[in-house]
Amino acid sequence: MKRIFIISALTCAIAPTTFASQLYFDARNDAMGGAGVASSDFVTAAFVNPALLGQGKTDYIGVILLAIPYSDNGHARYAPTSFGVQTDTSDAFLGALDNVKTAQDGYDNNTNLQTAAAYASALGQFDGQRMGINAGTSFAIALPSSALSVAFFGNSYMTSIATAKVSQNDIDLANSQNLGDLDSKVNLAGVAITDLGLALSMNWDADIATVSIGISPKYQRIDTYSYDISLNDDGLSEFEDGFLDGLYKQSHFNLDAGIAIDFYDTFRVAISGRNMLKKNLEIETTAYKGINQADEKMIFTLAPLVTAGFALHHDYATLTAEMDLNDAIGFESNSGSRYARGGIEANIFDFLQLRAGIRHDLNDIREDLYTFGFGISPMNLVHIDLAATLSKNGAYSVYQDGKVSDGGLNAANTTGDDAAYGIDGFVLQVSAKF
Repeated sequence: MKRIFIISALTCAIAPTTFASQLYFDARNDAMGGAGVASSDFVTAAFVNPALLGQGKTDYIGVILLAIPYSDNGHARYAPTSFGVQTDTSDAFLGALDNVKTAQDGYDNNTNLQTAAAYASALGQFDGQRMGINAGTSFAIALPSSALSVAFFGNSYMTSIATAKVSQNDIDLANSQNLGDLDSKVNLAGVAITDLGLALSMNWDADIATVSIGISPKYQRIDTYSYDISLNDDGLSEFEDGFLDGLYKQSHFNLDAGIAIDFYDTFRVAISGRNMLKKNLEIETTAYKGINQADEKMIFTLAPLVTAGFALHHDYATLTAEMDLNDAIGFESNSGSRYARGGIEANIFDFLQLRAGIRHDLNDIREDLYTFGFGISPMNLVHIDLAATLSKNGAYSVYQDGKVSDGGLNAANTTGDDAAYGIDGFVLQVSAKF
């Protein structure tokens, strides 16, 4: 039964943030509410708005690496330098999982009518609960120019839904005090999208403005998967083998495009369209929404996402805001949202950058998401950026009723206005400009 603790680890930190409508992670943008259509750095412009490549520093080359190699007693090792993780948290899922763990401990230590009933009840409450998990990584090589700017980039993003599948037999055996191994499972179903592309951007200078347009044709591989994780299996080898066997792979070409107009090198307006070729992905999964209910099909829509925004930018500060012009892409359960994002950055002597932002669902389906982060850029050569997201029911709760909590699952058992604010994701990115 120790497998429950492995399930907990998988659902709270499946890799090493919800930006499900973005399909990319960028530590600077994510720290500023996820806004970047008008304010992205040229190194990461290919992921957000390729037009911004042409508004970068023309005497620089920008690089984002997936990992940096190092030697450990003569053995080659790799330190990851560009990745992000975020849980689309559900206090019900986390709280119910915590209740199962607590009830299971009581049942194992002293099996009687009371602990058996508590265990059966906890299993029943856990059944059908869900939470989302997102993880990703990226790389880029950007060469800005006053004429034609070019960037070669790659991006991989995985978004998953974990669904609790409790067996009625487990509940019956728990009530009869005869429960040993569990038949119950957690189903992990999702989509992994990998882009490999070339971004191109051109500038036209006028008296008061610089106009840039950009396109990013890209090869796109899409993997859909569904796998049941048994609560009893020891180790993760069975999960890893089954996960790889369960991948359904397909590929096609897609396109991003954008335009940006920079007035007096201070005020910028921009619009971008990402994944201009729509694709609906149907996932055959064993997930369901409750005991004795039929399995369901999940639909993930990879559709154009059009976003417009502006930025006030200066050497020492940046203020930006943007709005999606259509509903978010993603699973059907999330696709009704449409987001507005905003953020601010203070640049202290080109060495330290402090950032904060907010993301708001204009359709009032999802809770507001708060973001913060910082960057360190010694000699303006190496840039180390870190971002975190804060929301109600965060997987790692940190603040409630004016007090800092102990975090973890134990704090994630309230709903609505009583829910704790918690960190539910982070992004790390290391880049270089030279």
